[in-house]
Amino acid sequence: MAIKTTELIRTSQSWDGAILPDFPNGKPELRVIRLDFPVGAKTGWHHHTVINYGIVQQGELTIVCQDGSEKTFHEGEPLVEVIGTIHRGENRGTKPVILNMFYVSSLGQKITIQHPEMERDEKTTIQPTITKEKPKPTSKEDVRIQKLVLVLRKQSLPRRQIVAGLGLRQKSRKVFIDNYLKPTQAKGYITFAYPAHPSLPEQAYRLTAKGLDLYAQLIGEKEIINELIH
Repeated sequence: MAIKTTELIRTSQSWDGAILPDFPNGKPELRVIRLDFPVGAKTGWHHHTVINYGIVQQGELTIVCQDGSEKTFHEGEPLVEVIGTIHRGENRGTKPVILNMFYVSSLGQKITIQHPEMERDEKTTIQPTITKEKPKPTSKEDVRIQKLVLVLRKQSLPRRQIVAGLGLRQKSRKVFIDNYLKPTQAKGYITFAYPAHPSLPEQAYRLTAKGLDLYAQLIGEKEIINELIH
């Protein structure tokens, strides 16, 4: 009797379309984790630092990102998780969810970072102030800052994903740091996702309150966004 093989997915992107990072250097460590979600269960807000993917063995699992985007994965469907983006899993279905996930990392690397502060923020959410002034760029630096703000949106991202979102080459580290990262940090629009550990290998960046205010203005001005894209 012949064995049937079925390729469920082949991709270099996570489910939200972001480009997956390169494999880590050094000795590899592979992990397989089974997650059981009772009906109505939710994970805490978190983000992953490594490539991870899996199969929904039972039920329906909804992944919700910090910016409000979401996607539901059904029984038997493959899932390639987002990396660097704060999100959580929710079982909104009528039966328990069983999810088997596979993680590819360097030996001993931390694969998941929890964000308990997000739980507190949900209870006391403060909306950014939106002004009527149009934030039209007046220089190349302004344009770059606004591009970076639009890439980050309301999520935390590592450098590699930000560079990909800006359309830069991954080898353009100095260009990214000098032309995008430093000016945006200097003007107070972004900060470290983990300020207590600025040298953390999986360090990410997020918008400050000032950055969220600028983002809110930008997404309300379609002509500004068109100027940045084209």
